[in-house]
This record gives sequence, structure tokens and C-alpha cells, in this order.
Amino acid sequence: MGQEYGCIKGRATEILGEYLKYSNIIKFGDVDERVTFTTERLIPTKSTQRPNVMLLFSNPHPHSIQQGMFLSANTKNKENLFWPCMRNAGWFSIPESKRNPKQLRDIFLEVKYSGPFKLCFYCYYVFPTRYPIHILRIFGKRFFTQHIEPEAKNEFRKTTMEIAPDAIITFNKDIFNLVSEDKIERYLDLLKKGKLVQSRIRGINRDIPVFLTYPTGWRYHKEYMELRKDSLETIKAAILQRLNASVNYST
Repeated sequence: MGQEYGCIKGRATEILGEYLKYSNIIKFGDVDERVTFTTERLIPTKSTQRPNVMLLFSNPHPHSIQQGMFLSANTKNKENLFWPCMRNAGWFSIPESKRNPKQLRDIFLEVKYSGPFKLCFYCYYVFPTRYPIHILRIFGKRFFTQHIEPEAKNEFRKTTMEIAPDAIITFNKDIFNLVSEDKIERYLDLLKKGKLVQSRIRGINRDIPVFLTYPTGWRYHKEYMELRKDSLETIKAAILQRLNASVNYST
């Protein structure tokens, strides 16, 4: 990182705070002026007959990396809403007793869950922070624009072409706008009305639909669980309908 290293380290120390105690996740090397870090990605290698769906997130959370699985329980051991919401919407059926990080990791790696899809978990940005905006604040606009953004774009495109998902779902509006042909601004009202927010992945020579749903931690409505479930059910139905139409057309 050259001359920017000192400023980046200083901002990271201030912003990351207690998460720097996870020395196996983020390390700063003053000699070579380099930061090394651990990230997370879960792409099953097991072959199945299920359609392949990518769950696209913004970036890893340091605590989840430390626990060993995406969207792990928080520091107070409270389960992330993602798991019951996805279960209630019929995306998979995993008993709560088996939803600890290690069991979840193994279950999804080996596709040992009932459900309509084979799911892969992918983060658009690889650097772990509590909030996505912290990446820009830590590295600064120039480094972010010249290095982090193009690397994230290229890696996403490469991975998408390799795993060939039948659909992609994202839980972050900014990430949706980065990868989709169409841009969206005010989307929560659409979701609350039961509408689909969808587009196509841009820059890839393949028709891959991308959907936007509520953020994984969204709870700003008295019926937030039902709203989140309804959105995920609507997306699931749209993917299955599209796949069924494709099969009927080809046969």
C-alpha cells in the first residue's frame, strides 16, 4: 500500500476497534506495509440436480469469520434473522439445534439440507468489516476506486461464470446496483407491497436474473418477519417458475 499504509492502518484501528483482537483475521505488517486478512466464501462442490442459486452479500463480518460461518450469531449469541427467515420461506429446512456455525458450514458445503436449490454464499467485497461503508472509510476513495472496486468486479464476474448460477439474490441495494443492468433507489415500499425487485446481471454473456430482498438485519416494521418471509417466498416462486418455463420451452 506504500505511502497510504500508515493512514489506512490508523483508520482501520479506529474503525475496526475490538475486531482487531481476532489476530487470525486481520493483520498489519509494518515491514512490508501490507495488510493480510481472512475472508469467507462457501461454494459447494457436490453435484446435485438442484438449481444453483447464489446468495450475494456485501462483505464478511469479522465475528462471523471468527465463528466459522456466514451470518453467525452475534457477540450476545443471538441468532441472525437470516436463518429463521429463510427457513420460514421454504428455502431450506434445518432444525435450530443444528444451526451452530460448524454444523451450518458442513451442511451447506455438503448440500445436506432439504430445499429447492443448491445454495452458494458469496461476498462481493472480501475485506471484513462491521458495515460495508467501513471499507471505503478505511482504505480511502483513491485506493478503493483504483484497487478494491475493480478487483471485486473481476472476481465476481469470474466466479459467476465458473459456478453458472441459475439466479442470484442480494440483500444489499448498493450491491444490487453494482451487478445489475437496472438501478433501484426506493425499493422497500415495493417489497412491502409484495413486488419483485429484479433485473439481470450485467457484463456477463448469460441471462442470469438477480433479485433484491430486505437486508439480513432488517426489522424496521412491526411485521418485519412476515414481510421478509413473503419477499423470499416471492423470489423463490419466481425462480422456480422461470426454470420450469425454460424446461418446458426446451422440451
